[in-house]
Amino acid sequence: MPVSLVICNDIMAYVCGFFFGKTPLIKLSPKKTWEGFIGGGLATVVFGFVFALILIRYDYFVCPLEWDDTVGRLTAECTRNPVFVPRTYNVSKWLVRLFSFT
Repeated sequence: MPVSLVICNDIMAYVCGFFFGKTPLIKLSPKKTWEGFIGGGLATVVFGFVFALILIRYDYFVCPLEWDDTVGRLTAECTRNPVFVPRTYNVSKWLVRLFSFT
């Protein structure tokens, strides 16, 4: 996961800087822009949330690998820690209205 976040950040910073970049970030690297920096950061946060929601569905990513002599291979089956169980939270209505896009 960490490596994929670094790759996402690098690619999205380049893309956002290429298409929207106008304001230079630092003089040491004149092709780096604030738009690329901010766009890469926001895209990385969104990608991190989405990627985590996808990976948490698979036991391989949340359970330790153990050798199972009965089947003769590595298994990744366990009782999930509550940290890895998706939950629904109730939030106040003003918070929902604040972040509503409709």
